[in-house]
Amino acid sequence: MRIIKVATDDGNAYYDIVSRLKKTHLRFVSVMPGQVVDTARDLVITSRAEASAYGEEVVAIEDLSRDPVIMEGQILSRLLEESRRDILIGVDPGSSIGVAMFYGGRELGAMTSNSVERSVDSLVALVEAVSHSSVSVKIGGGEPKTSLRLARLLRERLPPSASMEIVDESGTSAGKRGAVGATKDQRAASRIAFRKGVQFSEPVPPRRSRG
Repeated sequence: MRIIKVATDDGNAYYDIVSRLKKTHLRFVSVMPGQVVDTARDLVITSRAEASAYGEEVVAIEDLSRDPVIMEGQILSRLLEESRRDILIGVDPGSSIGVAMFYGGRELGAMTSNSVERSVDSLVALVEAVSHSSVSVKIGGGEPKTSLRLARLLRERLPPSASMEIVDESGTSAGKRGAVGATKDQRAASRIAFRKGVQFSEPVPPRRSRG
C-alpha cells in the first residue's frame, strides 16, 4: 500500500492535517519542507493552496470530511484497488444502538446512539461520501421492532444494490473481541457484521415527488 505523506509549508495546515489524521487508524509520515515526494508511489495530503505544487494525485485536507470515520474511508479509497472498496456495516439494535463500520476489510470505527434516525443518517453519510464497490449491512434481529425500523429506513435511503441481512445475534454480546475501549453494543455490532443472515427484501415504498 502507498505511504501517506503530509506535505505542507503552512503551519496551520500542518496542525489541521496531523490532528485530524491522528483521530483515524491511518499511519502517516511528515515531509520536511523542500523534500521531494513521488505522488505515483505516495499519497500526499496537503492544503488546497499548495496542491498544485505536488501534481494531480494529491489530496487537499479541505476536501476531506471532518468526520474521522468518513475521512479515513475517503483516504483509503485512494489507496485500495477498486475491487476491495467494500463497505461492511454491523448494527446491534436496542435502546442503545451499536454500529461497527469496515472498509476494504479494515475497521473504520464504531459508534453508539440512542436514536434510529441519527444512526441511519450517519451510515447514509458514510456510504454517500466514500467511494465503494459494494455495501453490505447486517442488522441484529434480537430487537425485532427496532431491527425492522432500521432495515426499512436504510433500505429506502441506501443504493438499491446494497445488501441487507437480518442476523441471529445470539452470543454476540459475549467475549472481548473488538477494539480497545469499544462499548458492549459496538463489540456486538462488530460480530454481527461478520455473521450470515437472511436477506431483508421488503419492497421499497415509492419516493414522493418533490414537485
